[in-house]
Amino acid sequence: MRRNIILITIVAFMGGLIACSGQKSDPDKYREGWTLVWEDDFNSKTGLTDWSKIPRGKQLMDRYMSDNEALYHVEDGYLVLRGVKNISENAEIPFLTGGITRQGTKKNGVNRIEVRARMNPVGEVVPFISLLPSDGSENIAIDIMKRFGYDEFFYQSVTSHYTTTEGMTDNPPSNALVIVSPSRFHTYGVETYPDSIVFFVDNKRTKTYPRISTDISGQFPFNELDLDLSIGIRMNNDPEPSELPVEMYVDWVRYYQPERADVAK
Repeated sequence: MRRNIILITIVAFMGGLIACSGQKSDPDKYREGWTLVWEDDFNSKTGLTDWSKIPRGKQLMDRYMSDNEALYHVEDGYLVLRGVKNISENAEIPFLTGGITRQGTKKNGVNRIEVRARMNPVGEVVPFISLLPSDGSENIAIDIMKRFGYDEFFYQSVTSHYTTTEGMTDNPPSNALVIVSPSRFHTYGVETYPDSIVFFVDNKRTKTYPRISTDISGQFPFNELDLDLSIGIRMNNDPEPSELPVEMYVDWVRYYQPERADVAK
C-alpha cells in the first residue's frame, strides 16, 4: 500500500513537472507564477463545444444577439464573430450579432485570463471582451476590452453599484483609455485578486483597480461572484447597413491559475 502511494505521488509530481516544463518551452504561453489550466485556440474540429452562444436579451449588449450559424465561423485557427444586417422577411430586429460565453473566473480565487483578438471598425459598433456575473446580477462587469466605432484606442474598466448608482467613477478611477489600435492583433488580459483587478495588454500592465476602505456599498463585488467570460459584438446605435458586416477575429483564449496553492485562495 505504501509503495502504491509513493508511486502515485511520483507520477503526480512528474506530471506537474512536465506541464510546467511544457509551458516554459513555449514562451508564448508561459507566465511566471501561473499555470495554464485551459486554452482554446480554435484549431480543433470541435468548434465551439466548450462555449455557449450569448442569448438575446433586453440589454444593450445582447439585444441583437443571435445563434445564426452565419455569425460564427471557425477558419484557419480563428473564431470569426460577425454583426450583420438582418435580411430575413418580417424580421423583428434590424441587425444580428454574434457572441460567446463560458465560465471565466471563480469567486474567492485568483485568476488570469488572456484573449488574443482583432476587429475591423464600424460606426456605432462595440466589440467587447468582458467578465459578467454568472448569476445574471446587473451593474457588475469587468471590461477587459471595449472599442467604440472607429476609435484607434480602447477602454478597460470596471462597473459596479459603486460606479453607477453611487456615481463613484473616480475614487478609485474605474476606466482607463489605452492607446493601442484594436484593428491589429493584441493580447488583452486581466488578473483578479481578492483586493484588486489588474489589466494588461500584450502582457504589459495598463491599469489596477483596487478594493478600498469606504462606507459606500458595492465598491468591490468582483471577488464574491463567479464571472463568465463573454466575447462578442454589440451595437450602441444602429450602424449604417452599407458598412456591415463587422467582424471580430479571436485567435485564442487562455485561463491561468497560480502555481502555488496558497496564492490561489
